[in-house]
Order: sequence, then C-alpha cells, then structure tokens
Amino acid sequence: MAKWGEGDPRWIVEARPDGTNVNNWHWTEKNASHWSNDRLKQLLVGLTFDIDLANVRTTELSKCDGEATVNNRKAKLIFFYEWDVSVKWTGRHKDSDEDITGSIQVPNLSDENDADDLDITVSCKSNSKESSEVRQMMQRMAIPKVRNQLASYVRELKEEYGKDMILPTNKGSSSPAAKPSAAPSPAAPAAKSVPGAAPASSGASSSASSVSTSRVQEKCEFQAAPEDVFNVFVDKERTQAFTRGSAQLEPTPGGKFTLLGGNVEGNFVELVRNEKIVQKWRMNTWPSGHYSTVTLLFTSSPNGCLLKLKQDNVPTSSLESTKEGWHRYYFESIKMTFGFGAALM
Repeated sequence: MAKWGEGDPRWIVEARPDGTNVNNWHWTEKNASHWSNDRLKQLLVGLTFDIDLANVRTTELSKCDGEATVNNRKAKLIFFYEWDVSVKWTGRHKDSDEDITGSIQVPNLSDENDADDLDITVSCKSNSKESSEVRQMMQRMAIPKVRNQLASYVRELKEEYGKDMILPTNKGSSSPAAKPSAAPSPAAPAAKSVPGAAPASSGASSSASSVSTSRVQEKCEFQAAPEDVFNVFVDKERTQAFTRGSAQLEPTPGGKFTLLGGNVEGNFVELVRNEKIVQKWRMNTWPSGHYSTVTLLFTSSPNGCLLKLKQDNVPTSSLESTKEGWHRYYFESIKMTFGFGAALM
C-alpha cells in the first residue's frame, strides 16, 4: 500500500477515518430484491379501472420471481434487475352478477428492456361474452397503467438504492462520475458478481505479462449424467438459462464464447465429448489481453457426475472472488436451474 501522500491516489486513505473503498474504486453491491418485491406489490396491487362497462381491481401479486442488485464500480452505478411478475385481477360486468377474474403477466421486467418494450399480457379465466369484453377493456386500460407503474419502480430503485452507494471521495464530495447509469444495453448487461469480478490490484499493470497469477482447483458433484452436465457448458440455451444472461457459443476448437453480454469471454481450445473442455477464459475487468486457462473434466461418480475444475493464470487479486464465483454462479446455479442437486431416479 502506498504511504500517505504518495503513490496511486486510489490507495490514499487519510481522507477517510475508516479507510474503506477510497474514491469508490472497489466493487460494492447492494441487494435490492426484498425491497423490490415489496415495492412491486405496492405499485401493482389495488389498481382500479372503473368505467361504464365494468369495475375491475387488481387484488394480488401472485408471482414475483427474480432479483435486483445495485453495484458501484469506480463511482459508477450499475443496476441489475430481472423479474417475472403476475398480478391477479377481479371485476364485474355491468350486465352480469358474476365476478370475472384474470391476470396480468409481465415476464421480462429487466434492465435490458425499457418500459415500452415490456411484454404485458392480460388473460381471463372464463370465455363468456362479458368476460371477453372486460378482458379487452383491461388490455386498453391496464397495460398502459402497468407500464407506468413499472417505470416508477425502476426510477425509485435507482433513487432509493443509488443514493448511499457512492461514498465521499478524498475531497469530501461524491465523484463527478457518480451518477446512476442508464440500464445497460443488451450488448453490455449489468455485471453481476461473477467469477473474477474483483478489480485488479493497484500493483498490477495493464500488461498481461506483468500480472501476478494463481491457480484455482475445485470439484463439484452433480446428480446428473456427465453428458447432461457437459451440455450445460456447450449449449447456448442451457448456458443462458443458468447464467441468466445473454451468451454466444461456438463449441469447436478455436471457437469463441461470450457470457453475460461480454463480461466473460474467451475461446474453446479442446473439447472431448462428455469428458473434457479446455478454454481460454477472461473477465473483462482483468488487465487487457490477460487470459486464464480453464480445464473442465467430467467423470462418472456414484451419484452422477464429478466435475473437476482447474484454472491457471488467474490474477492473484481476483483469486478468492473467482473461487466464490465458480461455486455460486456456476455450480450452484446449474444445480438450481436444472435440478442437478436432486437425487437421480
């Protein structure tokens, strides 16, 4: 670490009593999922639509699956949110004494979609003439109102969870760059905490040859056949499912891959069907041009498949976050997504 008044300004700590995250250089993350669930319920339940044809009211947030996080990196806020939402509604047609019920579904509320791009559908449980008329009314009236409510959620998320993420700099004020960024485009989605997401240390230069490196070796047992686990890493749809982000894969020697909109990239070096994958692999936060070598070995085990991971040339500054990332965002996510943690039948 540099002495006070010397060296890299990112590491000058005398301006903050606690000496933490000076100038907002390090990656910090705040979980906004619980707040989001509550806020979406408040915004979407209790909406009323009263006209001469019918009186309708939303009654329940029946589905709210997903997550939301706010990240601060180099005094720049990055918002990640992804929700699959469903709201129940009930109403009564003026010419009927029976209650009519249905739901409003929003499967793609995420940082990759503006409010106008959301897929919002209105469904109705019955098929009577009155029900059809009420559903058509809801399509005209409810969809625009729900879009506005969801736009409010996004705005409030950025205001509520962005205000405390940027710490004062060593000059006593927030960094000029500390403004909430717009929702990332599909080409550059919000960077969840994934393997290697920690920034390179101040002692590492941008030259790949000068990076201090270490090795990661991990094992994970999946209750699935080796070929099923192998396919998770080479099939685009499966990869996008467990990473919950966009991916491009060319699973042939020399073929390129990008995960999470380019936050992870590299190329395939060797593939032995259902047995072995070797990749040149890097995070886009690593020094320019620096790649690690990932070797994945798939072998049969009494419970299904034993996956052995070896990753060489990992920047030492990213070693612990890389280990954690493989377990949390690869191994555990694969088990949860595909049920590979359940007993084989």
